[in-house]
Amino acid sequence: MAGKLTAPILLVGTPIYHADLAYATRFSAPDPVVFLRTGRHAFLVVNQMERARAQKTVQGIQVMTPDELSLKPEDRHRYAGWTLGLLRKCRIRSVRVASDFPLGIARYLESNGCRVVLDESPLFPERSVKSAREIRFITQAQQAAVAGLAVAQKAIQTARADHRGVLILDRKPLTSERMRKLIHTALLDFDCLGTETIVAGGRSSADPHQVGHGALRTGEPIVIDIFPRHIPSGYWGDITRTMWHGKPAPALIRMFNAVRAAQLAVLEKVRPGVQTRTLHQEAIRILAEHGFVTRRVNGRAEGFIHGTGHGVGLQIHEAPSLGGGSDRLKVGQVITVEPGLYYPTLGGVRIEDTVVVTSKGCKILANYPYFRAAPRKKQ
Repeated sequence: MAGKLTAPILLVGTPIYHADLAYATRFSAPDPVVFLRTGRHAFLVVNQMERARAQKTVQGIQVMTPDELSLKPEDRHRYAGWTLGLLRKCRIRSVRVASDFPLGIARYLESNGCRVVLDESPLFPERSVKSAREIRFITQAQQAAVAGLAVAQKAIQTARADHRGVLILDRKPLTSERMRKLIHTALLDFDCLGTETIVAGGRSSADPHQVGHGALRTGEPIVIDIFPRHIPSGYWGDITRTMWHGKPAPALIRMFNAVRAAQLAVLEKVRPGVQTRTLHQEAIRILAEHGFVTRRVNGRAEGFIHGTGHGVGLQIHEAPSLGGGSDRLKVGQVITVEPGLYYPTLGGVRIEDTVVVTSKGCKILANYPYFRAAPRKKQ
């Protein structure tokens, strides 16, 4: 599958799960579709039930159904058949696809004389720079995430600790699962859905993507990472705060202060033209100044064990990546800034905000306090 990367772009998939399809068509559907862009012309094949809605939704794209593609009877209900029929109708014999293109459809096309060219680079690199409309959608998702944090903070501050240190809220243990439900309910008021929301307490917070299970306890870190998807638009938000009930250990306070200092230092350096690895190196430098150097202990990495951030849009993780790469930031890109520290014997601390790159630096899309939650004072 080698060749010049100038062939028409072909996408096959389900728009609600396929970011490039959603971006190219602005059409949302739970069933697979076929999209072809050749020069200034674009085509979209949908099932008959979706035709009227697609014609009202998409702009500058010719909408068709399988019945308009002169398909063989056995191909009318096969997406590979739809794809081949569209290419033949458009007299296209060579297409460009992304690395996640369905292998079965690619082989079917090749077996019928169509050349499939694998393009390792992004098919829509312009996706990384967001329009004002896209930024509004991400901001709405981010505002939902902030509402979720407020619910979490209230629950932690209202809870009391029993004799075992377990947090009790309304006479029941406050668990990660219960907190997630409270957060997800709050997100719905903003037309957003939460998936795999992280409420990781104690030592489980030392695993950055551990969603958390069981009872939350006083004095232990509680990492709350909320990344809701705005249902009407498909855009995501992303925010993290680390909270406590009661008094945490001095080592956790030092971790918190180091992470916040690293985040502030990176935010100061975010601007158009800066290399993403420069931002990552700045976070590493500040954490090291505070005495936190990443190393391997007993075969396991501890300290700052992930990148400093990532792009946010139609995917929760998309370009650009704030790690070791040499990409340079552009005005309109939306990124997270999320340094963290993780130690198996102590737990983890992560602070994350989502910002848009502006001509002069960056702007946080939705603010929320940076704090260590404490129990409610007695009246």
